[in-house]
Amino acid sequence: MPKGYDKVVVLEDYNSDEESDYPNAEFIDSDVEELGPDDVDFGTYFTERGGRLFHSHVTCLYPLPVDTPEQERMNVQHRALVELMGGHYPRGCPVADVLSEHPEQQKFAMDVCTGTGKWTMEMARDFPHVAFRALDIVPIAARLPLPNVQFTMHDANTPTSYADGTFDLIHARSVTMAVTSYATLITEAVRLLRPGGLFLSVERGRYPAFHPDFPGSTPPTHAPALAIFFAHLQGALTARGLAPLSPPIAALLTHTGGFVDITARDYYMPLGSWPAATASRRLGRVFRAVFIRYLDSVRPLLIENGGLSENDVDKLFQNVENELRTVQGMAAVFHTVHARKA
Repeated sequence: MPKGYDKVVVLEDYNSDEESDYPNAEFIDSDVEELGPDDVDFGTYFTERGGRLFHSHVTCLYPLPVDTPEQERMNVQHRALVELMGGHYPRGCPVADVLSEHPEQQKFAMDVCTGTGKWTMEMARDFPHVAFRALDIVPIAARLPLPNVQFTMHDANTPTSYADGTFDLIHARSVTMAVTSYATLITEAVRLLRPGGLFLSVERGRYPAFHPDFPGSTPPTHAPALAIFFAHLQGALTARGLAPLSPPIAALLTHTGGFVDITARDYYMPLGSWPAATASRRLGRVFRAVFIRYLDSVRPLLIENGGLSENDVDKLFQNVENELRTVQGMAAVFHTVHARKA
């Protein structure tokens, strides 16, 4: 069995107040199960590089691993983001209205680049009358989906086979490392959405930031290693043919002319143990653990496309981790945009 599928290691006990980012605990997630050698042809879908498992799709440029350490990072980030936003979508976003039961019309929702399928499965429990269609380039989502969920392998850079006006909701979260043209994705969303249907985007900024509520918040001059990390990451993504920064999604939605009620909102995730409030402090520690695991996930990208040696990466990551543990006020910014189809 390829490396990374032998066990699932917890990043951090999400309900713990302990300072450790990596407690000595192991578990098998109840929804996302391990793939065994008899379940899938690994040579068809996966390739191993540097001890990490990646997708083997020849046209998809997605650069991060798809093994269990990365899946667990995605799951913990999902839970942290749900807590930060207060739900599975931004406050004020009309998801419940769009997906409300209709006696004469089946409601459909699509999750683009679903990853482990956490968002889809949890939303499907909340909206059991809605048919969810979740797409991803590799088969790593739940093996036992709910009756109203269907997982499908699909490259987000290519059109789907669904008919025009099929969906009431299209959700695209953390997809900008997988799509080469977000404008093309939006064009497909316009085609697939019913009139009045909702498009929802959530993307994390790829730059250093400080929380606006932190006293004396300043530009991230106190985190030079983090700034250097993001600069190399942006360069590596550019070299790979991907956007170095998340695109201006609200502007793209406006430019298509197919959307109304375009609403953008930023959520600041604390990064580290600096927040004073107990809940925020715990959330900051959790996301620090997520970010440290993220460093491991982008390591091959920085070496293969960023022009850094393994020794360079080791030194850089050591400095970044030191800043994550000592510099107060840092945050990760999640950009959310939602809009209705005209």
